[in-house]
Amino acid sequence: MMPLGAGLLAITLLLPLAAFGQSTPKVFAPPGPTAWVPSGCRTVPPAGAAFLSREGFRNLHSDALATDEISRALAPMIRESWTAETATYNPTGPVFDRAGNVYFSPLAPFENVVLISLDPSDGSRRWAIAGGGARPGGSTPMVLADPGGGGDVVYLVLYDRALAVRDDGTIVWDVPTGLSASGLSVFDTFVLGTNYLPQLDAIVAATLDGFILLFDRLTGNPLLLAPHQLPGLRSPDPPSSLPQNIRDAADAELRTLVDLPPGAMDQFTDVILGNNVEVANHLSVDPATGRLWVAATAPDAEDGTVDGLSSLGALYGLDVVLTGGGYQIVEACHRPFVGGSATTPALRTDGTRVYVGDNAGKLLALDRDCGLLWDLDLGSQIYGSIAVASDKAEIYASTQEGIAKVLDADTSGTLVWLADLDVFDLASGARNLNLNLIAIGANGLGFQAGAGSILNGVALPNPVGAGVLDRETGAVRYFAGGGEETVAAINTGPDGSMYLGNSPVRRIFARVIGTSTRPLLGGITKFAAERHDLLMRDAACAGQARAENAYANQSACPESARADARQIRELVAQVRENADAALAEGRIGPLRWQRLDRRLARADERLVAAEPLIPDDHGLRRAGSILRLACRLLTYWSAD
Repeated sequence: MMPLGAGLLAITLLLPLAAFGQSTPKVFAPPGPTAWVPSGCRTVPPAGAAFLSREGFRNLHSDALATDEISRALAPMIRESWTAETATYNPTGPVFDRAGNVYFSPLAPFENVVLISLDPSDGSRRWAIAGGGARPGGSTPMVLADPGGGGDVVYLVLYDRALAVRDDGTIVWDVPTGLSASGLSVFDTFVLGTNYLPQLDAIVAATLDGFILLFDRLTGNPLLLAPHQLPGLRSPDPPSSLPQNIRDAADAELRTLVDLPPGAMDQFTDVILGNNVEVANHLSVDPATGRLWVAATAPDAEDGTVDGLSSLGALYGLDVVLTGGGYQIVEACHRPFVGGSATTPALRTDGTRVYVGDNAGKLLALDRDCGLLWDLDLGSQIYGSIAVASDKAEIYASTQEGIAKVLDADTSGTLVWLADLDVFDLASGARNLNLNLIAIGANGLGFQAGAGSILNGVALPNPVGAGVLDRETGAVRYFAGGGEETVAAINTGPDGSMYLGNSPVRRIFARVIGTSTRPLLGGITKFAAERHDLLMRDAACAGQARAENAYANQSACPESARADARQIRELVAQVRENADAALAEGRIGPLRWQRLDRRLARADERLVAAEPLIPDDHGLRRAGSILRLACRLLTYWSAD
């Protein structure tokens, strides 16, 4: 999960602090086109009958590999659109089906629900699944194609219950996991997300107390003889030096949004910091090999002292093997590192690299056998998960100090830029703060920022908002204030919007000490496209750049070119899907659009024909020519 900062437990807030004046979001002009373009052969994302397209987040970190990357363009100019289900607390974000419908599992809601679906247009509730006897949610669902055809299925694993639900709310299966939550606290039994193992057509998840669960996707039947227990133990739990009155006040604030007993805030911040738990993140899957990857605690003895605690973190590579008695999980490799890890292992789309962050600010790159390839000190603990692009060996790491672009140069990592998040006109004593992870789109990077103080290493935001960075330079393309702090991912939907799971933690402490007076906001907040013509432009220009690069490299890497053809079709569809809204806004004329739309339809036909014939077909070149025209026209029209 996303850490608060190493200094949280050292804050000694003995005296109340005067509230800062109000920082306000800066006004940004409509952004021009990005200069970033793909170059050379990409790594090819996995494909299969169960996997949906990469047009939106289908999983906690977008896909099975936890790349935080989508194939479509992010809305380059955004606004706060709606907030729904404000009585819920969402430390893991929403996911989306092919129609863009929203699915999330709130943590310990006062209403007896574990899974909620929303309409993306206005946030209205489509349906909800009752809680029954299960633990109280908080796990990110996962969306796969319905094996029966015709729709999608949402899968959700909780500690003692796993379920599959069709996109219309019909339950396919609802089964016990084999674990009992009796006598355990809520955060002992937290499950951050759900994943998919294609080799066995299986649903897989990891619990915070170190169990791996595996279910048949069609029936929900368990595939392991018993849940697999990882070899680590709990990490140390340093005593808090927070004054008791501050802890009690923060606990009371949190419990206005979650139905949990007193002491919940102490337990939750332990999870965020990786204290007193075995696993504090999501499990990833390499679809190419079937290997499971999880960052957890190392075995007790590896820290040099056998004391019932695990002071080191470790990356585990796990294989599912068939034995005479059934399937079991065996350790293929593990690699210890300093401290625990709040980062989900993120894989390159070809599965050949795994990236994690340790607790000392280092970004680690490892191979498929847990061998360390390189490390890079970023100077501050990495939030949640590394974002891994399919192109140009680009990876993005997010820390409290900022957002870093790093190139994986095979045997070393090179820092390219550290983004300057100058997005607020700051009140006295405040500073701009990076608050969350990175989402990679075809035209930029989604981020969340706030303004406030840093006290003993802990950010205390007051106003917050979301924005888009340029992938080439790290410059802010656009920023809009609003919403609430999230400790989830920057979840992006197929419509190019950002959907944030509202889960204030740092702002709770800011409220307690008086630097933020704004009420807490629960629910899901959508940041939607402010100008659909700009989203059309960015999607068309991204499609052009990708088509031209794919055509130039199709002989050298035909599989890469095929993947590009699929992505370009998704970008063409995105251009066309936004036309009605752009017409309604008066940004483009109907006759102009009719002529361009006919050309885009032909480009799509060229791409359909090109995909199975690459490298012997010129469809990519012809589609690229049409998209070059679309990019030029939409850029011209949007500047009117």
